[in-house]
Amino acid sequence: MKIRTLIQILLILAGGLCVLSTIMQWPELELYTKPTTVPLFFMLYWFNVRKFDNLFLIILSLCFLGDIFLLTRIENGFMYVLLSYTTCYLILFYYLYKNHQPLDYDKYDVIYIILFVLCWTYIAYEIYRATEGNMGDIKPYGTAYIIILYLLFIGAVFQYINIRSPKSLWFLIAILNFVISDTCFALNKFYIPLLELEIINSIYQLLAVFFLVKFKIASPVALKLKNS
Repeated sequence: MKIRTLIQILLILAGGLCVLSTIMQWPELELYTKPTTVPLFFMLYWFNVRKFDNLFLIILSLCFLGDIFLLTRIENGFMYVLLSYTTCYLILFYYLYKNHQPLDYDKYDVIYIILFVLCWTYIAYEIYRATEGNMGDIKPYGTAYIIILYLLFIGAVFQYINIRSPKSLWFLIAILNFVISDTCFALNKFYIPLLELEIINSIYQLLAVFFLVKFKIASPVALKLKNS
């Protein structure tokens, strides 16, 4: 059996157990299985590249630390979770800058972008309005977190529409999964606690990191057809 295949099998098992632990409300199982997922994602990345990106390793480390702070429930642990993922998202802006290409939007692209920005702005505002009342002392940090993720998602959409490469696609999907995961987490914690929200958060958080790895190993070749 190839190493890559073994890693993928272990990821499916670990991810499945994480989701199962959420469904069955078994925190002890999650405590032992969740910390294994990011190291497995690192191994998946390791066996698919020739040279490490040290900045990407920092991102994976921050995701790992966020999981640990959340699982161990240490004092002020949630603030450390916010700090870990905020730093992670800020670093991801670097990849938007690094992969930037001259803008090449046609009129349909502009229409899609305008519609997206309007819809996403409305959704982000509604998420903020639903959660801000229960944030308490962390409201400034929570607000900053929402703004950063709001801008990162816009940047990912702008870049994909402009380039339409496999790399930009996987980056967009990864950020979308972070948006879904964080939204469900915030609604569950600060609006209305629901098991369904916990389950969705558990699934999409794992998918987000998986698609980040796919982004790092994908081809940067643009697929967008240029106008002649």
